[in-house]
Amino acid sequence: MTWGLPELRSVARRRPLVQSAVLLVAAGVCLDAVARDPANTREPDWSYSGVAGPDRWGDLGGAYEPCARGELQSPIDIAETQRVTYTPLLFRYRSQLLEAENTGRGVRLISPPGSALVVRGQAYDLTEFSFHVPGLHGFQGVAAEAEIHMLHRDAQGGDVIVAVPLKAGERENRILDRILEYLPTQPGERVRQRQVGINPLFLLPIDRSYYRYTGSLVTPPCTEPVLWFVFREPLEVSAEQIRRIAEATGPNARPIQPLNGRPVFSLFRY
Repeated sequence: MTWGLPELRSVARRRPLVQSAVLLVAAGVCLDAVARDPANTREPDWSYSGVAGPDRWGDLGGAYEPCARGELQSPIDIAETQRVTYTPLLFRYRSQLLEAENTGRGVRLISPPGSALVVRGQAYDLTEFSFHVPGLHGFQGVAAEAEIHMLHRDAQGGDVIVAVPLKAGERENRILDRILEYLPTQPGERVRQRQVGINPLFLLPIDRSYYRYTGSLVTPPCTEPVLWFVFREPLEVSAEQIRRIAEATGPNARPIQPLNGRPVFSLFRY
């Protein structure tokens, strides 16, 4: 900001004005410093329990207001749906090095450029995927034991999330086992394994039938709208693998949110 000083006709009249201007400039600099201080611009802390838990997210700060007042919040319970023509989801995922971060509220794996989801010719770049225990979305009132979220973003900054429910069975998922071997378990811990490759394509179920609805991010600031694709068929993994995910993430599922009249579409291959 530029401060203009009026011309003065005498030194006597000029001195107090200059002093006042200096004070104003100093005040402006101080206020600007306060505004730019990371301690003052840091997002409010939130958690999955206690006074900063999900039912209080919307009260923690202005940026988090959609968590309480948004009309398109996620997750939802999937019960009544409208059947529409199946549109395939094309997953152009590539192998990548394993890079993961424990945020203290969960674990996310960072995806470098190169992997994308294509829907009706529109590409959405995969940016990260994360684990949630238990599963967030309900299926006629019943949630899966865990859920993987594949976060994608288009060139305009729009978000698309693919949700993969997990169920405990006899089969171990080899890619998930490789991830779990190096999964950071301590808050703030970050790992990058240059010799370990993974491909998130192998974390998807065989049947790619899915539900589609418009929702939000499931963590603050609960931004909406977000386009959601939720697989109908869960990915089978072992009970031990789900236990190891839970050990690293802790409980990190937001409760079911009101549907508010939103349509939920089912796009089934069969």
